[in-house]
Amino acid sequence: MSEPASPEPALRERRRRQTEHDISTIALDLFEQQGIDHTTVDQIAEAAGVSARTFFRYFATKEAAALVGHIDLDERVEQMLDAIAPGRPLVDQLEDVWREVLGAFDDGRSEAGRLLLRVRRLMLAEPALRQAAVALDAQRTDDLVARLTGNLGLDDDLGVRIAVEATGLVVRVTLDRWADARDAGRPVELLETYAAACAHLHALA
Repeated sequence: MSEPASPEPALRERRRRQTEHDISTIALDLFEQQGIDHTTVDQIAEAAGVSARTFFRYFATKEAAALVGHIDLDERVEQMLDAIAPGRPLVDQLEDVWREVLGAFDDGRSEAGRLLLRVRRLMLAEPALRQAAVALDAQRTDDLVARLTGNLGLDDDLGVRIAVEATGLVVRVTLDRWADARDAGRPVELLETYAAACAHLHALA
């Protein structure tokens, strides 16, 4: 009988993500307090209790440090992405993933939702952070396309890329519409906005 898998790799990954999250939280605090231009990597590292070298093991730039997601939510997304399989349209399966993500934001009331709003508001004031977010989004899209193409056993990633890009655009538009409405004091439900955006995507298709 084979030995059960060791929990050590999972524990190490959890610790790595926790450290990443801790550094990110401190970076976001400092960026909000004094701006990105006036915040250095050394300041972030010192406040987080790590060295600058350790900081750069987690983040390529100081701007990237503010763009880390919520640990528990990220882990749930990983599980859902691994469960994507042939048999259902990929767009439908991806919409299920993003619907759960948006639901976890709880209209900005959950920890993940509050973090999302903080980062978005900072992006509005900090062009460097917006540029970093665009670059990170492009990298994550490429990684997701490669991952799903491999998991589905496909030789060509064209259909996967179209599904990932299309559903990702719907999520971005949804979040912008929802956050803008919140900032303007208009009550807009995030999941209702997402459902309407998905309906428009399917109508176009």
